[in-house]
Amino acid sequence: MPKKNVPSAKPPKLTVPQVIEYCKDKLGITFNLMDEEKAREFLEGHNFFFRLKQYCSICPDQTRNGKYIGLDFGHLVEISTIDMFLRKYLFKMTIDLEHSLKVRIVNECQNNPADDGYEVVEKFLETRPKIKEELAKFIRISNYGGKNFDKYLESPAVWNFVEMIGFGDFICFYGFYYEFFRLESEYTKHFESVRRLRNACAHNVCMLVSFTPVQGFKQDIGINFELLGAKLGIGNGVITNCLKVPLLHDFAVMLSVYTKLVSSPLVKKKTLQEVKDFFDGRMLYRKQYFDGNSDVKNAYLFARKVLDYYAEK
Repeated sequence: MPKKNVPSAKPPKLTVPQVIEYCKDKLGITFNLMDEEKAREFLEGHNFFFRLKQYCSICPDQTRNGKYIGLDFGHLVEISTIDMFLRKYLFKMTIDLEHSLKVRIVNECQNNPADDGYEVVEKFLETRPKIKEELAKFIRISNYGGKNFDKYLESPAVWNFVEMIGFGDFICFYGFYYEFFRLESEYTKHFESVRRLRNACAHNVCMLVSFTPVQGFKQDIGINFELLGAKLGIGNGVITNCLKVPLLHDFAVMLSVYTKLVSSPLVKKKTLQEVKDFFDGRMLYRKQYFDGNSDVKNAYLFARKVLDYYAEK
């Protein structure tokens, strides 16, 4: 008779001192860059190990018994700190972009004699009836904006509808609007990358956990060709590999759309300079930690070159 699948034992709960022993004994993580006392303080006051362990994937070398080679606890703390700051900057950029897109579509509506502001929303909701149900639920449970939005729920117009829906539904509506009125929009094909990046930041996802190219990853062909012909000062092989890394790909696409669509020159200039300062400052504060990691170094070089390329356009 075939053997029944026996469920594996559940991992035990570990205290912080036990986590440190687990790191040393089971994972081969050293405590040279950050000693055990500082590591204990970090785990008790700043982060927890299940989250921190995700960054172990930046270390490409492991022994047969699963121990990492050359991985120090300080590496994990440093890259998690960089990740935290990066999420803040990228989230700000996607919020700026979302606002500019809302301004753009409302202006399109106001200046479009064929649009009364209501029909296009009604037709959109016919294709996605669950959105209206979700809006009603949100208004019932939220103390923020509910008194302002509930009166628009029955028959929303473009100018209030875009303020009532989440970003994923908004970019669907944005594309629907331009198709409905047979208007040209060259940007909608890029919005899926922006959505992924925004959601990752909003949900506080660990982003810098892998720089390994993902074979079969669906790329933005337009951005791909643009960057390969942009004379970035790095080899096409590095560019091609980096564009197969979802985070690096979506970062490049978001920058392309951001620099074209954010309407305030001052906001755009200030934000891009802040991101450049972060790349040239805090991100490099302990760059010696990753001198031997070509994936990390290539990812940084690619992102920094792409940042300059789009900021100067």
